[in-house]
Amino acid sequence: MRKRHGSRWPIVFLTCMVSVPAVAALMGYYGPTPTLDAAKPALVAGGLLGLAHLFLRPVLRVVFAPLGCLTLGLFGMVIDVGLLYGSSLLVNGFEVPGLAYAVITALVINGVCAITTGRR
Repeated sequence: MRKRHGSRWPIVFLTCMVSVPAVAALMGYYGPTPTLDAAKPALVAGGLLGLAHLFLRPVLRVVFAPLGCLTLGLFGMVIDVGLLYGSSLLVNGFEVPGLAYAVITALVINGVCAITTGRR
């Protein structure tokens, strides 16, 4: 198999940054007509989530590796949802409306990252 050149970091960061406002718009977080002013806090939260995915998530996955083994890898989703809630706490004007939103956002981010970066 050929090795890909380049880094996956920009793709992961952009995926996180775009996925948060996109899922929020799809779930009706902004109301019937989303505007750019309403989406700015979600973009900031997505950027913060992207940074957390790049720097904090690998550390948390190593620390909680035993729980990941016991849950057959599903604890990784708990880490992703926790990072989303943490980034929403740090951004004024953005809140996670519910657990369903957080889980769907984490699934979208992981799915798009897996497809675009070639993770298996």
